[in-house]
Amino acid sequence: MTHPPSAPATDTPTQSGAVGGGLLKKGLAWGLGLGLLVWLLSRTPFEQVAQAFTRPDWLTWVITLGGLLVSYVLRAARLQVVLNLEGHHKAAHRWLGVRTDALRVILMHNAAINLLPMRAGELSFPWLASRELGLPLTRAVACLLWMRVQDVVILAVLGLLLWPGLPLWLRGAGFAAMWMGWLALGYLSRTWFARHADEPTTGKLAGLMLKLRQALLEPEHHHPLAWLATLANWSLKLAAGACLLSAVSTAPWLTSWAGALGGELAAIVPLQGPAGFGTYEAGVWAGMAAHLPAQSAALSQAVSAALALHVCFLLCAVLAGVLASVLSWANQPRARQGTPSARHPD
Repeated sequence: MTHPPSAPATDTPTQSGAVGGGLLKKGLAWGLGLGLLVWLLSRTPFEQVAQAFTRPDWLTWVITLGGLLVSYVLRAARLQVVLNLEGHHKAAHRWLGVRTDALRVILMHNAAINLLPMRAGELSFPWLASRELGLPLTRAVACLLWMRVQDVVILAVLGLLLWPGLPLWLRGAGFAAMWMGWLALGYLSRTWFARHADEPTTGKLAGLMLKLRQALLEPEHHHPLAWLATLANWSLKLAAGACLLSAVSTAPWLTSWAGALGGELAAIVPLQGPAGFGTYEAGVWAGMAAHLPAQSAALSQAVSAALALHVCFLLCAVLAGVLASVLSWANQPRARQGTPSARHPD
């Protein structure tokens, strides 16, 4: 007995709900980012925004751009340390002592982060690391998670050390809280895995805990050079951003540094607008507003200064990412003609 052909598969309610939820989240993110930007710009004269790009002298632009470009190199240096790339295969080319394959991954990944909303560009890293470095996807995800943990730790350390006017006892309490939080994270993760050792790894929580465990237990992740490169990267990027913010707003350098830190910390907000517009400017303004009178001339220039810095960062990221993509494309034929590169073990 023959059975009639089955009807074509249709989207299940679960799939439709997931798609609808994703679109709703994206719409909220774009609405939040653009709404913040419009609200901030509505309080900033257009002439002031235009002057923000012409007020800094050429030396300020050179310092800002130079600091940003060197920070890319430092990020690539950290990547080759945490992945122990030298222990797996030698680099075909180097620039300033840094592997160009690691630099290409950093530049293309950074461009994706800046262009896609809600930091969706983070998802490009595993694919880029697999294509350019021969890295297994699970290893790439653990590496990305660890680098973001390092970023948050270093930004918190810099904030506690350099935040203007913070009492000494609060700085000490902050470091003590960080240390206790680190110990608690290790204890909770060990306890969770001890309780679920015999259970299959299913569900979002289990997947996240497995990735966290891989990130924490990988020996190369804790290499002192990785921490040093992370510290140097953020120190340089924040200092370069503070130079431009100070030149535009005429605020003291440390106040501008607090604004640059606020802009970077704004990236932690789950809902991000297109290219981070709105949330970044709000973070910069909040960091500077914490140290300036409400009616001060410097604070009135904060939004336009933040916009100039944001556009500078965005253009650098996109241009560097395009250059890295072209170089990666040009390198592919030579890679196919030569011997295949060694891949990392799973």
